[in-house]
Amino acid sequence: MDILKTVIFIDGQNFKKDLQKFRFKAAGHNLPEYRLDEKHFLWENFFRQAVDVLSDQTRIPHRLLRVYWYNTQATTPLHRYDRAVRDIIDEYREVYPDLTPALVESLAQRWHQHQRELLSRAKEEVFDDIQKRTSFLEFKYVGQLVLRPYKVKELVRDKEGTFLYQGTVEGEKGVDIGITIDMISKMAHYDAAVLISGDTDFIPLIQYLKDSLKLVYSLSLSRGEPGQLQLFSPQIKNAVDYFHVVPEKDMLGRYLDRKSGIPPIILSEIDRRLSELVPTKTDG
Repeated sequence: MDILKTVIFIDGQNFKKDLQKFRFKAAGHNLPEYRLDEKHFLWENFFRQAVDVLSDQTRIPHRLLRVYWYNTQATTPLHRYDRAVRDIIDEYREVYPDLTPALVESLAQRWHQHQRELLSRAKEEVFDDIQKRTSFLEFKYVGQLVLRPYKVKELVRDKEGTFLYQGTVEGEKGVDIGITIDMISKMAHYDAAVLISGDTDFIPLIQYLKDSLKLVYSLSLSRGEPGQLQLFSPQIKNAVDYFHVVPEKDMLGRYLDRKSGIPPIILSEIDRRLSELVPTKTDG
């Protein structure tokens, strides 16, 4: 039997949101909630096991050729909107009568710059390191992270009188186009594609690949025991040839990188969670 050449395509922003739903609060401590993200997992083990599962479930041998992981390349540029500044001042006039146009501009600009720095640091400190440690993986940077600096998500004042300002991150644009172009342009070089995304905009692409006699799979994460809370789109599940759900106990037990800087107190909470997920010997 021929071995199917298999490529994994990851919608990075979509996947990050699913990963961050694994969050932990240290019991008895006044500490912020700790969210897991891309840097906390052993991705080579994860990808290899995913392809092994496909081989087992479909009874067709698969071989992993490459993993393409797509992230945004840049943020949308900052443009000054005088009307938006006036609207912010009007909205918060009663709470913060000393708010001025110059201050709002400064707060919005600083927030926008901070988001740009976060994007740059993620590439340098997280994704570059993952790529070095993971075979078959290539990060690709396309599209833009859409920022709305003058759409206020939060504006508060701390005890020292300093304004804490958050604009709005509206998502990304252009990444789905980059993924689509690659999945179609590389069709001659693979037999099966694994799409990791819950974005229903990919359904026409999935159908096109299937009509071109390619096998198309999807993969998602779950919380709790199988069947409780699964992080995926039912429409995607129905569109692909095979849908695989990675259980929470595998994400936290098999694929978690315990040397990735997770605080010991959080590791204890993760171990407690794992003890809840693993069936006891008396469970039948």
